[in-house]
Amino acid sequence: MTIRIVSVAVICIFLSGCVLYKTMKGSFTSQIDPDYLFSYDKRIAVMASKSGNTLVTKYYVNHIISLLKEKGFKEVYSYREVPKLGLPFDIALIVDVSKKTDTYEYEGANYGMVDSGNSTVTCSGWGNSINCNERKQQTIGVTGYSKKTGVVTGYFFNAHWYSVESEQKIMYNFASSFEKGCSDRGVYEFIIEQTVHRMDFSRPNDYKYSVKMPPEYICNY
Repeated sequence: MTIRIVSVAVICIFLSGCVLYKTMKGSFTSQIDPDYLFSYDKRIAVMASKSGNTLVTKYYVNHIISLLKEKGFKEVYSYREVPKLGLPFDIALIVDVSKKTDTYEYEGANYGMVDSGNSTVTCSGWGNSINCNERKQQTIGVTGYSKKTGVVTGYFFNAHWYSVESEQKIMYNFASSFEKGCSDRGVYEFIIEQTVHRMDFSRPNDYKYSVKMPPEYICNY
């Protein structure tokens, strides 16, 4: 039964009728001022944080603006447009993206050739002079365990919402992901899109999530 299941899985990979979906994982945290009245007609200015990775963050400002408009906000502008407009703003949204790479130690398996438990027997000769030899078969397996060093990279997105009138913070969003096999841009865009999609203006949130991406999705670009 096990061999049959494995065979079906292998065949499924090579047949066009079988679709393999990539699952992306992340976390979302938000805090909110319960006394502030959010509405989609608020005029928002989106700015890259000067205390973070400003040059990288600036690249995603326009993407954040587009996502906020898709969410329903009518007037969202970038820091580039603010001086030209000369209009009063209700909310200043300061954003930042960053990543951090750390190493960690773990007990990992070492692999080599081990006895498979099977053997072959070859015989030569005839009658009383027959001579047989047994040859044990080997396969790749675990030969032991040792300390190894792994590398993990975390990707982070921060969004600080401030009321221009009161100069007080009214909401905070934080997202993270430790996805592997993706480009920096791929992970940043994923957590930014998920953060804007999951923004809740009525209560705080703190949870992890996983998303099954479309079959054509590519995160390494």
